[in-house]
Amino acid sequence: MAEKIERREPARTMALLWRAPGEAGRGRKPGLTIDAVVTAGIELADRDGLAELSMRRVAEKLGVGTMSLYTYVPGKADLVAAMRDHVVGETAVPNTATGWRPAMETYARDLWALYHRHPWLLLAPSAHELQGPNETVRMDALLSVVESAGLDPHHMLGVFLLIEGYVRGLAMLSVDSQLASARSGLSEVEWWAEREPLVNAYVTAEKFPALSKVAAAGAFDTDGFDFGLTRILDGVELLVQASARA
Repeated sequence: MAEKIERREPARTMALLWRAPGEAGRGRKPGLTIDAVVTAGIELADRDGLAELSMRRVAEKLGVGTMSLYTYVPGKADLVAAMRDHVVGETAVPNTATGWRPAMETYARDLWALYHRHPWLLLAPSAHELQGPNETVRMDALLSVVESAGLDPHHMLGVFLLIEGYVRGLAMLSVDSQLASARSGLSEVEWWAEREPLVNAYVTAEKFPALSKVAAAGAFDTDGFDFGLTRILDGVELLVQASARA
């Protein structure tokens, strides 16, 4: 059964994300804060996944009634939005002082690590979602880094989306593998090693020579992140050089 779609008020979402003054409201439990609610949500999502997160479970963790949480956050969708912005704040802000390529590489690696610390982030909605301060600061900073390389606004956004899309896409595969290993108690290598005789009976070198060569070389033992990131940055460097000549 699909989860019920919440009716959200954009003004309240932005006020929550940006902690607008005057949002304290009445009826809030002394000693409890929006940040405490968001932190509790993150801890539950880290442990059990986003699908198991609910306002009731957050309330239980904090030792308060479920309805009292609605004086802090309008609902689960806005709570997840606040959680998303909060964990993004764990990554460093890209800095043009280091040069565009090191800055972009550092940002990509930070984002990669972030997705592995908080796998639920990969499932948190991002389309048609308002951004909080941490997300906005980092997007602006990375765009500034790309701009410092001499690229125009269209290329600035293109490079930003290229980095974000690459890291997110590969992280989904990597995190899925880690979660599967946690469930089975076997690493990716161990799981496939147990099934190697069965697979080899169907996937032979004669029928699938390229695939067999890659497997024999042990290439599947790596996540491919470093290779792809280097190729992307090499491509951006060529674009920067072409823009400089234009």
